[in-house]
Amino acid sequence: MVFEKIREALSPSDEKYEVLYYRYSKLKLENQHLKEKMITDSRVFREDLSKGVALDLIKLYEHVEVAKQDSFKVKATDKDVQRLMVDLNTVERELRAFMKKFSLEEISAGERFFDPELHEVASYEDAKGMTKGIILNTVRKGFRYKGKIIKRPKVLVTK
Repeated sequence: MVFEKIREALSPSDEKYEVLYYRYSKLKLENQHLKEKMITDSRVFREDLSKGVALDLIKLYEHVEVAKQDSFKVKATDKDVQRLMVDLNTVERELRAFMKKFSLEEISAGERFFDPELHEVASYEDAKGMTKGIILNTVRKGFRYKGKIIKRPKVLVTK
């Protein structure tokens, strides 16, 4: 459409026509590059934002787990404390369901061999009669977001 307007206003043999045609072609190409960059930047921004939300969900989940573990240490005779413990279980269950929908999953490290790509060593322990490099316990859970590890589990490993 713009080329047609240029042709109508000027003849193709006119020097101004070539200048305008060249400038318009250059602007059109730059516009295409800007659109592509905007799409890429937008995708990267959404991915970074989503990863940030996933990390925040992990922190929240860890806090709920700590609160739940602490609640087991309390002798719950008071009805309000008992209700709080039930509410913590509900929050944990709903948080797990949301994390699953958000493509955020726990990495289970139980009874496997240590893999430095997947696990982080919290400490080593002597285990007579056991093969070196077996995971004895998980100290901190790990998580994957959309199949990529964003937090490696810390594990106790045989030496």
